[in-house]
Amino acid sequence: MRGRLRTFQPLSAQAELDELRGPIVAGLAMALVALAWAWIAIAATVQEGIPELGSLATPGVLLVVSVPCLLPLGLPLRVRKLLLLGGMALGLQVALWQSADVGWAYSQSLVVSVCFLLLGPRSAFGAAALLSGATLLGGRSMAMAAPLTFLWATTIVSWLGSANLYTVLRWAMDSQARAWRTAREVERRREELRRTLDSLRHAHAALERTARELEAARAEAEEARQVKARFVANISHELRTPLNIIIGFAELLAFSPETYGSTPWPPALREDVMAIWRNAEHLLKMIDDVLDLAQIEAARLPIMPEETELCQLIRETLVSASQLLRSSGLELRVQLPAQPIAVRVDRTRIRQVLLNLINNAVRFTPKGFVEVGCYKGELEAVVYVRDTGEGIPPDKLEKIFEEFEQADSSLRRRPGAGLGLAISRHFVRLHGGRIWAESELGEGSTFYFTVPLPRASVSVQPVQPRRPLPAIRLGDESTTAAVVLCRDPLARRLLERHLSGMKVFAASSAQEAIELVAQWHPDLVFVVAEPGGWEAAVQAGEAIVRGCGIAEVPVLVAELPTERRAGISLGVRELLIKPVTHREVVAAIQQLCPGPRKFLVVEDDLDMLTLLQRMLQREWPKAQVYLATSGEEAEGYLGFQPDIILLDLAMPGMGGAAFLARLRSCPQTRQIPVLVVTARGPAQQLAGLELARLQLLRGTSLSAGELVRLLELVSRVLPPRYVPRPA
Repeated sequence: MRGRLRTFQPLSAQAELDELRGPIVAGLAMALVALAWAWIAIAATVQEGIPELGSLATPGVLLVVSVPCLLPLGLPLRVRKLLLLGGMALGLQVALWQSADVGWAYSQSLVVSVCFLLLGPRSAFGAAALLSGATLLGGRSMAMAAPLTFLWATTIVSWLGSANLYTVLRWAMDSQARAWRTAREVERRREELRRTLDSLRHAHAALERTARELEAARAEAEEARQVKARFVANISHELRTPLNIIIGFAELLAFSPETYGSTPWPPALREDVMAIWRNAEHLLKMIDDVLDLAQIEAARLPIMPEETELCQLIRETLVSASQLLRSSGLELRVQLPAQPIAVRVDRTRIRQVLLNLINNAVRFTPKGFVEVGCYKGELEAVVYVRDTGEGIPPDKLEKIFEEFEQADSSLRRRPGAGLGLAISRHFVRLHGGRIWAESELGEGSTFYFTVPLPRASVSVQPVQPRRPLPAIRLGDESTTAAVVLCRDPLARRLLERHLSGMKVFAASSAQEAIELVAQWHPDLVFVVAEPGGWEAAVQAGEAIVRGCGIAEVPVLVAELPTERRAGISLGVRELLIKPVTHREVVAAIQQLCPGPRKFLVVEDDLDMLTLLQRMLQREWPKAQVYLATSGEEAEGYLGFQPDIILLDLAMPGMGGAAFLARLRSCPQTRQIPVLVVTARGPAQQLAGLELARLQLLRGTSLSAGELVRLLELVSRVLPPRYVPRPA
């Protein structure tokens, strides 16, 4: 049938048996008809005339019951079976009564056998009983003993024989019934499968649409990521270069005022210059945190919690903000408890949060006061900043904590990017606290943030511990420890600052690392491979594994994309990252060229160029310093044969890398030492171009479970990338 599945219905057990017995009944009827005609023909032949009607009674009975069974009269099968069996029994009894021959009594066993075949055991036993009774009615019971015995013997034998037959038939019908049920179940499942296939086709079409939409979203996300990468690279140069100028000149003013003559400075001027230098250093730390996100590719800023007295931290922050408060003309009120409040926080982060809140209060409070205070709760310490400013509308109390959002979105709003509160919320959440605001229009605002109080941490039993030595935790049981074998101070600083929640012990040799492992029982030993020293790093890792003895401490050997690797990529021995200090520049120059007489400084920023010139003239007052703002201009000074070149990488036109390549290609200038002074972005790009290598060492082999968990961790931390990285 087209479009529909044909349904087959199984027959019942009785219908199945009737279907099998129907041909037997028809064959038996034909046999009886043939027997009756033969009987009549033989009787007519033997008697040579018309036989007596009495001798034809038996064949007549057989004809009477057989012919209707063959004719298409629509008689039910059960009626035809009863007619045949009844006719056979009656015909044999008539023959027995007429002839008194005992042989006819023996023939009655045929009726019982046929009854077993057509009606079953119960009907056969009933027929045997009826035939026995009819035979005994003839009055010759003694003569009929043998035929009756034969009849019942035949009945029992037939019953025993047919029992197996009916058992097999029952088994066959049960199997057929199960087959029918299975067929119906298969048919139902096939219908369900057809519906499922239809659903899958619809789902596949929807999935294809979703895949196209995801591909478009992925392309947009990749474009946004490239924009972010370019932004970070640009902001690295744009922020660090002016900050280098501020810190550099402030350092010269604060620590080397004789550079600007012998005129004595008043103490207030010296204090102000020192304040400029301290706050510029603080600003540098915050900028480092933001720019480090691009280097470590983290989704959060790291925190370095330490034991801190909260009230003292608030007082120090107010000292830093005192000049801002004095210039605003606002009254400062401080409400701090007499008892100290001990907390575990990152001082730089919490200080920045408090400075952001104070700065916002000053900006939006034309007159009145700003109050800063804190109090201790049951589980957390609460810090607040209250002002008497304009207030915040109720519908803006949550939005102001989002990026680039301000309470006043009109053109008259105060200058600012709207990032202070968003960054503050991020810092507070990293500490496990919360931040919120309460305000009434025209009455002022109050900003609160909380810091959780330190409490006893619960030690967690690791899964399948394999460490044979007891793990010693450092104050906090949830804190892990690592020994880092690294000789590069920049790489060491990166690890110490950004390994959140992990205590770092620095080692300068394999033996020192082994001693630290024996003392502190760390969770990991990290060997940082020096540029060009991979084999030495692996050997150091193997020495640590052997030296740890029974301690199964994993040793990880890897390379970090630091500035030193960037210098190796460029073919220079020294590379400094802005902002640089006078001490760093002098130390690097002395390493490259002791006692220089001619300098060539290539830097596109004029203020940075002046700062570097001032640093060089202070240390080498008799040396000649040539200044160039581009690679093309610097080529004109190569004829003076400078003893050393200070080079920036990010410059318009011919960049620093191109100038360096041209410098190395000329035999006359190939040997001139070069000190690269650049921003972090270009250095990171150069350091990240090499092949990444990582090797894990341990004293015993990894089990199957450890290997599986390691593979799962690698797949999560290092997902595959199938699109090209931005240039």
